[in-house]
Amino acid sequence: TVTDINSAINVASINQLGQLLDSPHLDVRMAAGEGIALLLEQARQSNDEWLWEISDDLLEKLRQLSTDSHKYRAKKDRKTQRSSFRDILRYVEYDESPNIQVRFGQEALSLDSWSRKKQYDAFCQVLGSGMNLHLTENELLRDILELGEKVSPINAASNKQTKLARHLLNAANFKARSISRGKNRDKRSAVLAT
Repeated sequence: TVTDINSAINVASINQLGQLLDSPHLDVRMAAGEGIALLLEQARQSNDEWLWEISDDLLEKLRQLSTDSHKYRAKKDRKTQRSSFRDILRYVEYDESPNIQVRFGQEALSLDSWSRKKQYDAFCQVLGSGMNLHLTENELLRDILELGEKVSPINAASNKQTKLARHLLNAANFKARSISRGKNRDKRSAVLAT
């Protein structure tokens, strides 16, 4: 059947990607790890009954990369690698997807699968520092990332208090605190006098 062929292809691809985890280059190791997670996610979504026996070698490589402390690698590279491979290892062992919330303006984007995370990372690489603006304004990007309709600034502003209202509220709280403190001072001075 088709699922059997896809499963065989996924297992072969995962084993080939596992060999790339030994690469001396961080980008290659990261891409291989993310590729393994993406293939596993695809296989698990397409067939609920699909089970894959994780090879001990691959699992050991993932564990080693998630706790790598070799001094000959740059500190920033080690930190990036450990963070990424901890997430990958959690997904491979426990089927626990990454759950990342990206806040922009009044909205939030939930990256709850490897495919959505990889899609978002690709857009970030292309759009760079303009990503938040595109998430807010670009209808095509909003459709791709399933964000729904654009939030109008009128609705966002209606939830926020005006500066005058905040000032009046703070002034009332300050007055109440001052009166309360004054009464407590009077009580303490009366107790000390007796």
